[in-house]
Amino acid sequence: VDPGTTGLVALYTMDGNIQDSSGHNYHGVLEGDGFYEAGYSGQALVFNAINTYVDLPIGPAIATMTDTTVATHVNFGGGSGSWQRIFDFGSGSGAAPYMFLCPRQGTNGTMRFAIRTATVAEQIVNSPGVMSVGWHHTAVTIDSASMTIRLYLDGELVASGATTLLPKDLGTTTQNWLGRSQYAVDAYLLGSL
Repeated sequence: VDPGTTGLVALYTMDGNIQDSSGHNYHGVLEGDGFYEAGYSGQALVFNAINTYVDLPIGPAIATMTDTTVATHVNFGGGSGSWQRIFDFGSGSGAAPYMFLCPRQGTNGTMRFAIRTATVAEQIVNSPGVMSVGWHHTAVTIDSASMTIRLYLDGELVASGATTLLPKDLGTTTQNWLGRSQYAVDAYLLGSL
């Protein structure tokens, strides 16, 4: 169901640029060697699994988020890289705050969403199955009333779990990336958004 635009914080159509069309001007910056090609609808930004990622200036917005949905179409390319990220919003690795969605854990694992702060350990939701290569719609929702994380793949709820954290608990994040992890050892995304 189309949720409409009420409460929309940022919208990146990837039609030849990383401009935010929500009206909030959270325009992204492309880093590395990405390029655009025909996508699921319109164009898509291609991530090369080597150095392509997008830096988003959304840290101040994350510091205000309670009920939250992050959704995208992803053309997952698979590859041998471990812990690729669809998105990773945070302020560094280790005990620094972050929240991320990866299409697979390790080289053959399932999808994972995780959120943590410097003082609260990871709150994790894992899908039961592996994301196959190809186009998919992914969404993560965080409900502040029930304190529940829900993970969707292609419109189906695939996993849910309790959380004690909301995105606002991360504070103003400084590294808000599409296609790149807070952890330097993790692989860059192979695919398109």
